[in-house]
Amino acid sequence: MSVKIPKTVYYGGLMERPQLSGKQQQVEWLVLVDDNDKEGRMLLQRRSMKKKLWPAYWDVSVTSHVYKGETYEGAGIRRSKQELNVDVKILDRKLDYTYWAKFGDYSENEFCVLLTGKLEGPAKPNPEEIMETKYITMDKLGADMSKSPEKYTPWFKIAFEKYAQQKAR
Repeated sequence: MSVKIPKTVYYGGLMERPQLSGKQQQVEWLVLVDDNDKEGRMLLQRRSMKKKLWPAYWDVSVTSHVYKGETYEGAGIRRSKQELNVDVKILDRKLDYTYWAKFGDYSENEFCVLLTGKLEGPAKPNPEEIMETKYITMDKLGADMSKSPEKYTPWFKIAFEKYAQQKAR
């Protein structure tokens, strides 16, 4: 079976995806909490239909590959501006994990870092990246993921489970 790996990514420098076979990519995932939201809800995005992988799936607030010489936090700040048109100044690293998932003829094998932060203003989603956003509490998200896991990206389900376990401690 042949698995296609799309586009260029960064893995300790520029590499084409075919060179990454069997290697893990560095990725960050970011969950944003609005400073003005008294309920502590998280901002989720529904991925644009233009995305090659997992279009129209619910996901964390922002996702990105980390560029050569860039920190995870730097990638989160950069992509918050690109995807949500909003500034985020401080990000906290909560956890990291690896995952592998297949989507059609494509596959991902990635090392992920979950960051949390606060919006410095209202989100104005970039329609090239995001088709919809919503705020949701941890309890409601957990219930919906249990009921309809097929609506969520694979990396988000893993991150949410680990984050929920961490918060329960």
